Amino acid sequence: MIEVVAEILRGPVFLAGETLHCRITLINKSTNENDATYNQGTPEKISWASVQLHCQRYVNEQKVNLQQQQNSSAKSNDSLATNVDIVPSDSTALIATQGETGQTVYTSKPCVLFCDLILQPGETRMFSYSETISTHVPPTFRGNYVKYSYKLTIGTQRVNHPTTLIRVPFRVLVVPDLDKYIRQDKVAIASSQPGTKVDNPFVCPNRTEIDSLTTALDALQILTSRTHQHVYNVTNNRGRVCRFTLFKNSLKLGEDILGILDFDHTDVPCVQYTVTLQSEEILNPHYRRKSSQLLNATSYTRQSEFCLSTFQTYLSLSIPLSCTPTFSIDLVSLRWKLHFEFVISKTPRGSLLANNDPSASTAWSPPNSMDVESMTWDLPIKILPTNPYFANNVAKVSCTTVAII
Repeated sequence: MIEVVAEILRGPVFLAGETLHCRITLINKSTNENDATYNQGTPEKISWASVQLHCQRYVNEQKVNLQQQQNSSAKSNDSLATNVDIVPSDSTALIATQGETGQTVYTSKPCVLFCDLILQPGETRMFSYSETISTHVPPTFRGNYVKYSYKLTIGTQRVNHPTTLIRVPFRVLVVPDLDKYIRQDKVAIASSQPGTKVDNPFVCPNRTEIDSLTTALDALQILTSRTHQHVYNVTNNRGRVCRFTLFKNSLKLGEDILGILDFDHTDVPCVQYTVTLQSEEILNPHYRRKSSQLLNATSYTRQSEFCLSTFQTYLSLSIPLSCTPTFSIDLVSLRWKLHFEFVISKTPRGSLLANNDPSASTAWSPPNSMDVESMTWDLPIKILPTNPYFANNVAKVSCTTVAII
């Protein structure tokens, strides 16, 4: 028997535009000591092996109508296919999506690793594969309406055996407008080369080629840099409830959302506030089964505090590394917001405070009951990808698949 080990190097998370590297190891496990069906010195022959990247889209057909977009009638499925599939023995071509459900929205060019490989008993052979992920792809996403899943598929076939497909899942994060930053880097690198009239002080003089990861991380640094504070007055028909300061509204996965809630000099007493980080999956109206379909909201981190006697407090919400950043494509879009819920008193502020003189000693007890009402407010924010090395630390998928052919 032949053991095939497929391992994506560095981890299972990549930015679109990055180059994925994979190591494929084939081991002939057949020896005289543990397998009597093989004669001494008899080698194993493998006809071929090919590799390809692909992205599958799975839709909830009860809520999504794709007839306007395509003629494909492939049935969607909430569960993903297994990592090893068997193809009929009369097939000698790599069809990476064989046995998959859903629709294929991206495939790389197939790469042939070898043909007519002979392995002696106990012999090991190792092959390397690399492919640059397109920048014009959707991110990995598991929503209520649609899912996007990426896999590296290896197809291989022993002589007189069926073709085996070995799949390794990986995650893709998309940096918006990355192509624009790559073009800018190319111009900057060209202008910084020796002999040119203009030298760019912001480009390393030893840098002679584009590194998509470096360019993407530089772009993310620019997009999420703090330029100024954003100040919002939260009001209702009775006046100001709160003054909220957000330090920045474009953040990366894994960062903390930091802000200040100021209840001083307000018109409406606030008893309690709750802030929740939420995502909204929005289906394009052209593909909705019903025109009345609502967006799909998902809540993540939350902060809540009683604040009746509080003048100022601080907000700190972490953004999980496992989340999908903001994106928008023809079929679906994902946007993020801070959802505020305020419990406010109907009693004027003056009747709630015992004494405003800081030099006087006053004992104040809250009332036994209070007439309150609630109000909500949504603040849109943008969440962008992070360094894939950080996201690898919380990845829930294995970057190694082992199969026997």
